[in-house]
Amino acid sequence: MSIQYLVLFAAAVIGASLIPGPSTILAFTHGAAAGWLRAVWTALGNASASGLQAIAASAGLGAILASSGLAFLVLKYAGAAYLIYAGIRMWRTAAAPVALTAGDDAGRKARRLFAAGFSVGISNPKAIAFFTALFPQFLTPETAAAGPLAAMVCIVCLGSFSVALFYAVLGSWVRGLHLSQRAMARIGKSAGGMFIASGAALAVSR
Repeated sequence: MSIQYLVLFAAAVIGASLIPGPSTILAFTHGAAAGWLRAVWTALGNASASGLQAIAASAGLGAILASSGLAFLVLKYAGAAYLIYAGIRMWRTAAAPVALTAGDDAGRKARRLFAAGFSVGISNPKAIAFFTALFPQFLTPETAAAGPLAAMVCIVCLGSFSVALFYAVLGSWVRGLHLSQRAMARIGKSAGGMFIASGAALAVSR
């Protein structure tokens, strides 16, 4: 695969990732609640989920989901339920959907942030369908080998990580404004409401 095609593929992945969604909202709220440096773990969790989804798509899972209505519905409703659950937690705590207490050590905080980023990222089955539709646009029978596919999966991981980190830095910048606790609570509740809306939209989408 030529460099030009890889650049175009990276642009498509980053462009799609920049659209606000549950993963970017989570990265933003974690950046606002814990700072961008800790939210790096959230971005790593999101990138890991995106990488697994890209691997699943390249391995044919996307085609299976596209042909099996039951399998897609199971994954869709499970993902929607998790997003709604996470949104309710964010709304109730008016913060990130993962508790970071003063008593937690650095390793525990990192694991919680990573797990939250991974869980939210992996809960969207439409990502697999998206990668299944995207990959063939940049492959031919001659280039659909392990090397080009591995390069594309790596680009997906790097793109997802970069976009999530961008939103985390944006959230950290908002944190640096030293807004009132009420304003920060409103941001947290707004993020929770977006999660609930995203889960509901996923559940009713066709």
